[in-house]
Amino acid sequence: MNIATLLVRATQIAPENPALAIGSEPIASYTELLERVRRLAGGLRSRNIQSGSRVALFAGNRADYIEVMLATWWVGATVVPINAKLARPELDVILDLARPELLMIAEDTAEVAFDLDAITLGGDAFDALRSHAPSGEAPEPRSADDCAWLFFTSGTTGTPKGAMISHGNLLSMTQGYLSDVDDIPVGAALIHFAPISHGSGIYILPFLARAGISVVGPTPRMTPDVFFDLVAAWPEASLFAAPTIVTRLAETARDVRPDLSNLRTIVCGGGPLYLTDLKQAYGALGPVFAQIYGQGECPMTITAQSRREMTTALLGGDDAYLKTVGRPFIGTELRITKTDGRACDVGETGEVLVRSPTVIPGYWKKPDATAETIQDGWLYTGDLGRLDARGCLTLDGRSKEVIISGGSNVYPIEVEAVLLQHPDVAAAAVMGRPDPQWGETVTAFIALQDRTVRDLSQDLDAFCAKRIARFKCPKRYLFRTSLPTNAYGKIAKRELVAETD
Repeated sequence: MNIATLLVRATQIAPENPALAIGSEPIASYTELLERVRRLAGGLRSRNIQSGSRVALFAGNRADYIEVMLATWWVGATVVPINAKLARPELDVILDLARPELLMIAEDTAEVAFDLDAITLGGDAFDALRSHAPSGEAPEPRSADDCAWLFFTSGTTGTPKGAMISHGNLLSMTQGYLSDVDDIPVGAALIHFAPISHGSGIYILPFLARAGISVVGPTPRMTPDVFFDLVAAWPEASLFAAPTIVTRLAETARDVRPDLSNLRTIVCGGGPLYLTDLKQAYGALGPVFAQIYGQGECPMTITAQSRREMTTALLGGDDAYLKTVGRPFIGTELRITKTDGRACDVGETGEVLVRSPTVIPGYWKKPDATAETIQDGWLYTGDLGRLDARGCLTLDGRSKEVIISGGSNVYPIEVEAVLLQHPDVAAAAVMGRPDPQWGETVTAFIALQDRTVRDLSQDLDAFCAKRIARFKCPKRYLFRTSLPTNAYGKIAKRELVAETD
């Protein structure tokens, strides 16, 4: 089965429904989108993009991004969405690992030289691709385990790993959204505030299943004011949002009091939505929330607080439920285990293990990492949690050191490696510290080569910004004459954490 068959189905359900919009203006019905996708698929085939090929996308949110995704699946190839915020060295690492046959880039990247076939979205070469004869009446057949979406995320070692999200994974995720998050009506709108390269892009699929419309902003940068204008324009509007975005929307809503009558659902994920923040957002935006917990290895579908259940809990003051991340999706099994592998009792904290049709087959060209992370069908998440008597999961932290800041993952070892390249830095320790706006902020402890305590924050910030994405750069630098170490010579981060509490 090819996930692109959802486009064919949507066209049969509602051929004249708007499928894509820029701002408040629809740009394609489903009949028109299907024709565009088939023509673009013909263009991809002309460049020998076929089953097993990979097409990488390095661009912000835009309507033709979605067309490329669908056309890539149509010919049986794999989409490689890459975070548009990455710095060039980070992009090059992923391109070297993925080895895509084609790279689609935005206009602001067009002057950059690449060592592979690169086409600018919206440019003449792209328009030529879209002018080909339509490719096939139906998408290229694919099996459930064939890779549809190659999602690169750094592991705790800082080495990028490609989660091979299959067609079957995406179909199960789509069904899971409609059964456990929100059974959206036909024609509902998905407004892309978060990056399409991540969760917002994956959530196109359940809306495609309901012949809904994908709405991108009129400009690359989406703001709360623009979002509320789009909500006023599109009935049954939903979005996927990290907690940081939810907080920004709530703050703006309290100030400007927008028309929220069309706002259906805000699906929150990518980090914990703390109870205080949730209640403040509820007061500003209304009972429109759902929450999911997932990973790239089990996209968007480990547990959920559905829109219906979350609304009931908010209206009924069920704080115990709201502090959790909900129950497992239908068809998903959870185990909480101790370090020796034994099952934890109800209320006891251990590692969260998941078995589900949405667990990926493995990592791209990393059999050892696959064998370590997925054992006997169980995904070892590295997250710590506990189940209550109602079957709801509460997360208690991460055994892995990943920092979640503003909904984006930041891996300390990656940032530390950059800091240690600076000639004045002798030692560096990076960790996440609680922050009311971002969830966690990236904090760096630094010991300088000359063992003095000097403020080099601006210098180090500029140094990091040239080598890694801005969201990975430390927001706070703390300078010490030396950093504490344990008996094995490793930096004792627990001692440093105590200094920031």
